[in-house]
Amino acid sequence: MHRRRYLESAGGVLGAALLAGCLDGVDSLAGGDQERAASADDGEDDEDDSDTNDADRQIRTAAGRLNRSGASLRESQGTLEDPEHTEYDPDEPGAFLAEGLEALEAAEAADPTDEERADIDALYEYADVLEPMIEVTAIVTSDLGGDIDAINGAVEDGALAEARSDTESLQSRFGDARADLEPAVVSIDDLEAARLEERSISSLDDVADGAEKLLSVTTSLKTLADGMASLVAGHQYLDDGREELNAQAFDDAIETFETAVGHYADTSGNMQSGGEDAPSGLLGYFDESYCQATNLEAAAATFREAAEAGGDGDYERVEDLRTDAESQVEAAHDCHR
Repeated sequence: MHRRRYLESAGGVLGAALLAGCLDGVDSLAGGDQERAASADDGEDDEDDSDTNDADRQIRTAAGRLNRSGASLRESQGTLEDPEHTEYDPDEPGAFLAEGLEALEAAEAADPTDEERADIDALYEYADVLEPMIEVTAIVTSDLGGDIDAINGAVEDGALAEARSDTESLQSRFGDARADLEPAVVSIDDLEAARLEERSISSLDDVADGAEKLLSVTTSLKTLADGMASLVAGHQYLDDGREELNAQAFDDAIETFETAVGHYADTSGNMQSGGEDAPSGLLGYFDESYCQATNLEAAAATFREAAEAGGDGDYERVEDLRTDAESQVEAAHDCHR
């Protein structure tokens, strides 16, 4: 998958902290207890290895480094339940992974037997699971709050193009992360567990559980980003409809407000369903977006009624409904955390 690419770029994705969160359950990620992973599994045991060849020694070193990578990933992640208050340092698990891959390349160059070749392939497949888990954990534990504050600030300043660009960036970030992680989650079932256990790779069930939980968190973040994008799209139609209402282009305003209602309805539905599976640390963001969307959906519907009244020539009702709609917009502003 990413064998040599990872060796060349381990400092890239792993050195960047993109979000600020955490999420429950990835304590189970590395498998086996911490003491076991940090001891002789590093491939440097005290036994006499005079009967082993260079390929076997490199394979044992690789297995130990991959165990340490998994243990370090689990320890440094903490939990993934609160994506704003967990510190995650991808450098250590990334460094152990890179060392493990280097050892596997050295084993390949040491004229391995067919059995050792099979061990090398199995360890490469395991490394292909760890790599995206390390990278995606760095993404989902970066500064989400700062990103959402920037989007809300742009909306309040009327910079909807900027807000739209920021939400598209979030969608891409979490969408790409999920796409990178999904194959790893699927491939865990295809790992050669017996062969890996013979090489002291521990507790693949724990690794599988951790990967599933990480995927669930990434999916929640993608749902949140999609909801923010739909919310910003609704803002644009709401603003356009207000301009058309002010210009007494009532038919156009009716259609534009109706489109805004649809975007806000989509957002509220997605935030409600997405919040059911989201980790507790993300619930505040889902609740805020849901609150905004429901109030703005009501505002857009009221503006649409005002435009319909304008089409009927009932201008007094237009002003009454406009006042009601603006109050609903203010209620949406009050939803901010």
